[in-house]
Amino acid sequence: MHVLQISKHSPETCPDYHPEYKKISIAWGEKLEPLAAKYGVKVVGVFNDHPAHVVYAIYDTPKMENLMGMMMEPEMMAPLSFCTSTVKPVLTLPEVMAMMKK
Repeated sequence: MHVLQISKHSPETCPDYHPEYKKISIAWGEKLEPLAAKYGVKVVGVFNDHPAHVVYAIYDTPKMENLMGMMMEPEMMAPLSFCTSTVKPVLTLPEVMAMMKK
């Protein structure tokens, strides 16, 4: 199951200019892969729309419970102190095509 996480922060809370949030963001980036592996989640990719202050992360998880366990870890929760985050299950194009052809 693929899941898209969209995280946004304001220009005023951008980690580039806020030392505390920079520290949190670095910890998140360094712990993401090891925590994902701990929960059996694969990080497909993380993409930053820097001018818009938005980060997109795509995960491949066997079950939503695995992803939620990972996201409850302190390093994954910490960015919520300055970001809003939305999590959405998504389908790949091949999955959509197979579904439509049934």
